Amino acid sequence: MKTTLKLLFCSIVYTIVFVAANVAMPFSPEFKELGASGGLTGLVFMLLNAVWICFAIYFIIRHTHYRGIKLFINLLFAMFFVAMFMTQIETLLFGAAFPVLTKPDIMLIMAAGLFPLLATIPLLMKFFQNKDNVIEKEKIDIKNIAIKLGIIGIVYCCVYMLFGYFVAWQFEELRIFYTGSPEKLSFWGKIVDNIKTNPEIFPFQILRGILFGIFVLPLQFMLNKSKTVFITGVSLVYLCTAVVLIIPNPLFPDAVRFGHLIEMTSSMLVFGIITGNILWWKKIASVV
Repeated sequence: MKTTLKLLFCSIVYTIVFVAANVAMPFSPEFKELGASGGLTGLVFMLLNAVWICFAIYFIIRHTHYRGIKLFINLLFAMFFVAMFMTQIETLLFGAAFPVLTKPDIMLIMAAGLFPLLATIPLLMKFFQNKDNVIEKEKIDIKNIAIKLGIIGIVYCCVYMLFGYFVAWQFEELRIFYTGSPEKLSFWGKIVDNIKTNPEIFPFQILRGILFGIFVLPLQFMLNKSKTVFITGVSLVYLCTAVVLIIPNPLFPDAVRFGHLIEMTSSMLVFGIITGNILWWKKIASVV
């Protein structure tokens, strides 16, 4: 019960700081006007998103031997770059679908996500940080990690294309939103169409996959005692990019947001499990 109350308290703090940071950001007038609504329902969904993020952080804290500033920096790195940075760099690619959103707006959305993490990670550490002083040293194989990151990049591109078509693209509203037409090509027809009209999407998604792998590398060292725990930690962090879509978004009609929510939840869970299996290694450690 105490754990639940502490997590709820941290989630409320996260939500308050998240709202305050977004209110304080100097967004463009057009984007501010568009995002002026939301009300109580929006706050409830913001809180649910905060609960997920705080639980993901809690899970990592409870299963790692890291402590203090080392724990804080690694958590901030993984959570910010996966949950905030990775979602917005794709928005930059598809900027044409959001004419009201300027590039500075996108950068400010990303920056606003940093403040609730800065506020809640120390709180969660204070409540749940392990007290033992066991330190485990790992031998880092740069070549091995680089090869695995390349594989993860290709895997992500495949997962992105498969779930993008067989889940998201099955929603007529989503097709109309992005193309202006309800027409649904076959999977391979869509791939060929992307090659002709948007060929940069393939190297871009491979790069995103590599970055997704890089940004959870701290978990490889923080959660090195159990493969199941490691894969769960990676999946929880990756799913933060999906759960945020439960929040009503003025940029997306609800049907489009719902389509992306199903797509992202399923694809990032699968990608998290695959990435966790690829990055897991047998521990080569000495305890001091």
